[in-house]
Amino acid sequence: MTRTLGAATAIAAALVTSLSSSLPAQRVPQSASATFDHGVVVGGEWLQANALPLNRSAAGSMSFDAALRHSRWAVDAGWVRIARDLSTVQGGFVSFGVPLAWKRLLFIPSVSGFGGQAQRSVDSTGYDWIAPGGLTGHVPRFSFSQSGSVGGGAGLALEVPVFRMIAVRASASEWYFSGAPLEGDRARTLIGVGGSIRVNPWGSR
Repeated sequence: MTRTLGAATAIAAALVTSLSSSLPAQRVPQSASATFDHGVVVGGEWLQANALPLNRSAAGSMSFDAALRHSRWAVDAGWVRIARDLSTVQGGFVSFGVPLAWKRLLFIPSVSGFGGQAQRSVDSTGYDWIAPGGLTGHVPRFSFSQSGSVGGGAGLALEVPVFRMIAVRASASEWYFSGAPLEGDRARTLIGVGGSIRVNPWGSR
C-alpha cells in the first residue's frame, strides 16, 4: 500500500512538472507607481487660504485643471480664478513641471503662463465728512474697470495618494499679471488645497 501511494505520488508530480513546463510563461506585470507621476490626472484646488475674508458677495479663488504626466515632465492646462476684496483675475493657464517622486510623495515644481481678464474696483470718487460734533467718516464711491490680462507664475505642488486613483494635494505659487486695472497691484500669492483623480494611468516604476 505504501509503495503504491509513493508510486502514484511520483507519477502525479512528474505529470504536473511536465504540464507546467509545457505551458507558455505568463508575464507578471510590475507594480504601478504609487505616486501619480504617469498618466492623465484631473483635479481642483481651493485657493482662498491666504486671502480670507473675502469682503464681498462673489465666488472665491479656485482652479480646475487636467494634466498629462510622465516620470520626467508634466503638462497642465486649466482655469483659475483669483478673487480679492477689490480685484479679480480669471482665465486659462498652461504650465510645465517636473514630477519628483519620493516614496508616496510627489513634488511638482512648475512654471505657468496665463491669459484672461483682470477686474478691479477703486474708491476713486469717495469723500470724507465731518459731523458738527467732530465725528468723521468716509463715503466710498467705487469705479469699476476691466481689461484683458496675460501673466506668468512659478509654483510648487505636493501630492499624496490616499485611495487608489484619489490623491490630496497642496500648492503654493507666485503670479504676476498685466492689465490696466491692476496698476500698482500686479502680484498675487496663492496657497491652495485640493484633490486629484488619476483617470488614465500607464507605465510602471
